[in-house]
Amino acid sequence: MKKIGIFGGTFNPVHNGHINLVKGFKEALSLDKVIVIPTNIPPHKQADGIVSAEDRINMLELAFEEYDYVEISDIEIKMGGKSYTVNTLKKLKEIYPDDKFYLLVGSDMFYCFEKWYKADEIMSMCTVCTTPREEYQDEFADEIDMLYDYQLYIDPTDTHSKIINIPIIDVSSTEIRDKIRNKDYDVPTCKKVLDYIIKKDLYND
Repeated sequence: MKKIGIFGGTFNPVHNGHINLVKGFKEALSLDKVIVIPTNIPPHKQADGIVSAEDRINMLELAFEEYDYVEISDIEIKMGGKSYTVNTLKKLKEIYPDDKFYLLVGSDMFYCFEKWYKADEIMSMCTVCTTPREEYQDEFADEIDMLYDYQLYIDPTDTHSKIINIPIIDVSSTEIRDKIRNKDYDVPTCKKVLDYIIKKDLYND
């Protein structure tokens, strides 16, 4: 049985924070593989300004080309419509019936997990893993306590959720898009992705 991480998102564009999380979760959980899945249409945010699926997949391939344990999947793109995690996991269970899944999410998504579509069914198919936005330091104790309280709320036996301390790179795709619109190319993404964005003239409204 292999341990497979599932890391989804819009990736509009992929940035160093995403790469850092994949590396951190891989090491902390001893994952054999991480499947990175760009959404088709995100159910929790506006789809305006999202570049094509082809461009997002190409950027992901460039960002993770040196990581042999990472697979970029177009499974949600091919499924079409809004991308619901429960449906994605069902499809992946058909492909990897004997393997164990770890759903890798940011703390913001973890906070509102109970509101996800068919959250209980998701929990039955995988272990939901998150990391606080800040390292374990006294001044951030309240946030960490909140995460632990919520973990116990969604799963008292601690078999279907994990909280892992991974140093966070504080960056967002929105920040990168805003900078590029202003011709500021000092952005926290890998050079190959930046070169692709410039060449394709992405995010230039």
